[in-house]
Amino acid sequence: MIGLEGKTLSSERLRYRLMQSSDKVTLSELLSDAEVTRTAGFLPAKTQKDFDDFFAALTMYNTCIAILLDEKLIGYIHVGKYKTELPELSGKFCVGLGFVIGKEYQNKGYGTETVKTVTDYLLSRFDCCFADCFAENKASAKVMEKCGYTYAEDYTMYFKALREEHTCHSYFHM
Repeated sequence: MIGLEGKTLSSERLRYRLMQSSDKVTLSELLSDAEVTRTAGFLPAKTQKDFDDFFAALTMYNTCIAILLDEKLIGYIHVGKYKTELPELSGKFCVGLGFVIGKEYQNKGYGTETVKTVTDYLLSRFDCCFADCFAENKASAKVMEKCGYTYAEDYTMYFKALREEHTCHSYFHM
C-alpha cells in the first residue's frame, strides 16, 4: 500500500525501511515499557504469543516502517487508511500514521525527524496524512505542529487495551 517494498528512506540522522522479522526481538524490548506503549493506546504484551500476534498484525500489510539509528531499531511508524468526514477532504485518499519511539530515544528530535520524513514521502503518494494523539500528550501534539500538521478536531474514544476513555487531537497535512 505505501510502496516501500525493497526501498529505504533517509533523513539527517535516521534511516527507514519496512519492519522485518529480524526486528522482532528489539521491538519487543522497546515495547516492554508501559510508559512507551500507553501513549500509543496499548499496553506491553503479557506473553510471547501476545507479542507474536501483535507483530504479525503490525507487519501484515507492509505498512509498518522501522526507524533506525545507526542500523539500530529505535521505534516504528505505522501507516493505515484513514477515513474522514471533513468536507475539505471529501474524495481525497487519506492515510493515518502513528509512531512509537523507545524511551531512551525520546526527546531527542527523532519523532519530529521521522514524522517529517515519512509525511513528505506519503504526500508524494496520497492526498492527505492524518496523525492523532491523546489530548494530554503534549510532546506528540508539538511534533505534529512542527511537521506542518493542522489541528482538525477532537474526538473521544474508549481504548480497550487501556480500559480507559481518552480525548484525542486529530491533525492533518496536505
